[in-house]
Amino acid sequence: MEQELLQEIASYWGTRAEGYSEVNEKELAGSQREAWLHVLEEQFPEKKKEEMKILDIGTGPGFFPMILSEAGYTVTAVDYTEEMLEKAKENLGKYTKYGLERVTLQRMDAQNLEFADETFDVVISRNLTWNLEKPEQAYQEWMRVLKPGGVLLNFDANWYGYLYDEEKKEAYEADRKKVEEQQLDDHYLCTDIDRMENIARQVPLSAMERPAWDTKVLESLGVCSIQTDSEIWKRVWSEEERLNYASTPMFLVCAEKSAEQSFQLGDVTVRRSEKYQAASEDGLWYQAAKPGDMVTEGGPVVAYGRIVREPEYDDRKEQIVHYWEKRSESFLEQRRSELANPIAKRWMKEIEKQIPAGRRLKILDVGCGAGFFSILLAKEGHEVFGIDLTPEMIENAIQLAEEENADCCFQVMDAENPMFADETFDVVISRNLTWTLPNAEHAYGEWMRVLKTDGVLLNFDANYGKEDVADTKGLPEAHAHFKVGNEMLEECERIKSQLPISRKNRPAYDVAVLCENTAGEIRIDTSLGKRIYLEKDEFYNPAPMFSICAVKQ
Repeated sequence: MEQELLQEIASYWGTRAEGYSEVNEKELAGSQREAWLHVLEEQFPEKKKEEMKILDIGTGPGFFPMILSEAGYTVTAVDYTEEMLEKAKENLGKYTKYGLERVTLQRMDAQNLEFADETFDVVISRNLTWNLEKPEQAYQEWMRVLKPGGVLLNFDANWYGYLYDEEKKEAYEADRKKVEEQQLDDHYLCTDIDRMENIARQVPLSAMERPAWDTKVLESLGVCSIQTDSEIWKRVWSEEERLNYASTPMFLVCAEKSAEQSFQLGDVTVRRSEKYQAASEDGLWYQAAKPGDMVTEGGPVVAYGRIVREPEYDDRKEQIVHYWEKRSESFLEQRRSELANPIAKRWMKEIEKQIPAGRRLKILDVGCGAGFFSILLAKEGHEVFGIDLTPEMIENAIQLAEEENADCCFQVMDAENPMFADETFDVVISRNLTWTLPNAEHAYGEWMRVLKTDGVLLNFDANYGKEDVADTKGLPEAHAHFKVGNEMLEECERIKSQLPISRKNRPAYDVAVLCENTAGEIRIDTSLGKRIYLEKDEFYNPAPMFSICAVKQ
């Protein structure tokens, strides 16, 4: 579908190449040529012309390359439409002294640039972003190819906003009437307007308020500074353009990429690079040298990924933590009993079938709860780290490990965002956790990330989303669910109803997600519960448990 829309957009602009070129010819012949050059140069970084590398994205018939090459700049110009590039080549030979001597033309998708990081000093675009299917991705790409200290200049307007707003529609129709009264060419009606409106309805920015949208996106990309000019049209438009587009005035978005190699944020010195990620307890976001780096001044910070905005508040995790906080005491009692029960040996037998034998392994127990798996594995001589989002569970795990004389390391941490470096663990293990996660797909990706190559992910779970845990019929009197109480079980059902994974067909869903995260072997076992729960006792689990074993490749 995406490729089809891209081809339709390219096809449409192919039919516009000749007419668009005529518009550029008028700009070249009049005062607009110098006006545009002045607007561009006043935003350029302080650098010699011969040293500056400029990228013009969506060049069309080549207006910007023509005026810039004549002024002494070297320009790379890209467009996805072959007819536009052919016209640009023709125009460079026709209207400039240097032809292609200072200009390189390439066919390229503005949303997927084929240039290396930090290649250009300036990135320019005009009237392009509004008809991109993935404008946010385009901005990411444009900032990526900018050098530190480089400048992005994007000229655009709220084109086709009248399709979604009645007031804008009335203003648009007033423009058409004024143009007709002045006996000027109508820049809308001389095109295939129905076809263009059909495209405009399929791209996101037609319905957005800009440049507010652009500012928000660029801020999320961690730029040094952003400026907008909603009156730039007054400096570069002809009288004919002003009448045609009075209801859609062109704006300029100017974004500068940070040139600093490091900066101070509180007591933490942060180094700049391409990779960014969340860091501190108060929600600040830092830059880092490379994935997994620890920034320790003023407190430890794990950093990887890219800068993003603080995510929208999601109270589901708070509900989940609150629920397990209330269950933590009974959970401790149950795990203490489970460690002393023959069921512990059954679990170890299942685990040992799947993990590498004959050596000490570094293992991450995700959603460790009161530490049952962590303690079992530590007693076998492995180096074990247990994480859980509920602080009370971690306190209980520490207490139980001390009672069992097991050497484990426990930490409060989000299972969906484990703060460990890539390829840290030989094994990642989990039990009865995935069904509680708001974003299980992301969690699986993170668990595979922290696994070493040839490492093993071992997940034990059940399709609890399709089970009614409040239904205690058929359970033995000593079962843990009777100790929890109906109110807690009903709360569990309410939480489950908010989680997407509750509506998935498992473990088929899990396997599909893991196939996206590894090319290694994936094994499932849907008869696990029958080998673990041999008696209907306090540990009995009526939901059919399965195991998933995925090897990272």
